[in-house]
Amino acid sequence: MDLAELKVRLGIPAEDTSQDAKLQIDLEDAISFVKEECNNSFVGPDGVESLPGPVKKGIALMIEIDRDSPKGVQSESIGGMSKTYTADDVRYKPALDFFRPYKKIRFKPLR
Repeated sequence: MDLAELKVRLGIPAEDTSQDAKLQIDLEDAISFVKEECNNSFVGPDGVESLPGPVKKGIALMIEIDRDSPKGVQSESIGGMSKTYTADDVRYKPALDFFRPYKKIRFKPLR
């Protein structure tokens, strides 16, 4: 998945480059997160990394969630100055559901 594909998935016009630097960093972070979360490098037998469509959709959704609700803010009250935050596992649940079929089991030796 590259920046151009991410922009299409987020509905950002290709000619709008005002957010490209931030989106590229977010994309790299999200791909690293998914690889770690799934214990899966997504490298095929040919040695080429290939993210399945649902994984790409989940990555785009994670980035969209961050854009819509930075820092996990779930609700705000201006008069009383209160904020409610959401834990990442709840916040990203819709995206994490896309990754579940691609998780690989990791065995650790007993000591």
